[in-house]
Formats: sequence, C-alpha cells, structure tokens
Amino acid sequence: MARLVKFTEKGPYKLQIGEETYYLCQCGLSKKFPFCDGSHKRTRDEEEGKLYLYDENSRVEIRL
Repeated sequence: MARLVKFTEKGPYKLQIGEETYYLCQCGLSKKFPFCDGSHKRTRDEEEGKLYLYDENSRVEIRL
C-alpha cells in the first residue's frame, strides 16, 4: 500500500463523540481501517516529502 496523503500531525486522529473516544487511522496502513491499530508506528522515521510503499514486512522508498 502506498501512502499518498500527508497529514500535519503524525499518528491517529482522536475523535470524541459524547463519552466515547475513537482513534481514526491517518496513515492508511491499519488493518482495522478506518480505525487505528497502531500501524502508524512503522512510519515514524519517514522523511518529509518522500513516498513509501509498504507490505507486510518491509518498506521501500519510491523515487519520483
């Protein structure tokens, strides 16, 4: 899966609805999408302005 969208904040989006709290995936890697499953931790060391392709076990930088 390629990550094409960059958000200003890293990590999940916290959504509060009444007493319930939900965390929405912003990285596109979650297996529980649209909910966060912690997959964003794999993206912590990404460099700004670069595109990466992820599979189950690895990441490859895509050169544009």
